Amino acid sequence: MVDFIRAGGYPIWIVLALSIPMLYLGVRFAIAADARRLALLRALTWAQVFAVSSGVASNVMAVMWKVGRHVDDYPVLPRVMIGLGEALTPAVLGLSILSVTWILIAFGLRRTPRSELEP
Repeated sequence: MVDFIRAGGYPIWIVLALSIPMLYLGVRFAIAADARRLALLRALTWAQVFAVSSGVASNVMAVMWKVGRHVDDYPVLPRVMIGLGEALTPAVLGLSILSVTWILIAFGLRRTPRSELEP
């Protein structure tokens, strides 16, 4: 797990920072659904999608810059593959957390009458 986080670079810390309150609120929503909590979860999940997208984009950009500058130093294709694998770590973590959060939201919605969550 340490290597996974290290491979993600700085963007993975933003993804992790959003994941903790999102999962906490997802569990709370699954236990006791509330329209305010659902609205906050929706906003947090959008923030997570944007954080994952920017994290992957910045990591891919870093790989391309590194490989492009040192193309004569080592074989290009293996380094690009390793770099792109590392670049995708924010997506793996962030999208996994989003999946778990929305599963928790689904459980909460299933337990709540529809009329209580409509504005």
